[in-house]
Amino acid sequence: MENWLKKLEMDSLADMNYLDAFCAVMELDDPVPEDVFFRLFSEVTEEEIREMMDQYLEEIMSGISDDCIEFYSYLSSYRRSFKGLVNYLIREERRDRVVGELFRFREWYRDPESVLCTDLKDEREFAASICESLILGRMEKLAEGNYRFDYSGAMGLDFDEYEEYIDDEEEDYLDMEDDDPRLTLIDPENPVIDGEDYEKGEYLQ
Repeated sequence: MENWLKKLEMDSLADMNYLDAFCAVMELDDPVPEDVFFRLFSEVTEEEIREMMDQYLEEIMSGISDDCIEFYSYLSSYRRSFKGLVNYLIREERRDRVVGELFRFREWYRDPESVLCTDLKDEREFAASICESLILGRMEKLAEGNYRFDYSGAMGLDFDEYEEYIDDEEEDYLDMEDDDPRLTLIDPENPVIDGEDYEKGEYLQ
């Protein structure tokens, strides 16, 4: 465990209560054995896992390219499901399932063959993990490359709905977060219905 803490640049397992350490575990290039993963989160509460995972999903969703609406929607649904699932497992006192679901997510997130990327500079295609594709997307926004991403092979993480375990305050928050212009049929810059301009008021006639 001391070697793993050094890899993650952590002083002790108590550091796992911080979002930076959570991100470090999720994005570590090396495979993390399941027993090591469980040990890393041994001093983190289920509530802390729920909140850090929610923040992490919000962050990675913000890095998805604007033309990848379907994948954005898929992750949005998983985010809602994870929060509801953890609420359910907390009530059932099933901490092992909480950490197990987090491990399952990381395995999916770090799968090196899940996303087909195209470097538009030379039309070179290559496979990458979801994590790696999002890093490339951030670089692209900094004018460090130009890529196209195909996430059609990355939506194989099965999950169930746990809507009844999300309270009203959480539901309002998640609905607000899901209200992304990319998921609507209306162009927020030039809103049009049936070819008519909103600002002209012609659709009211």
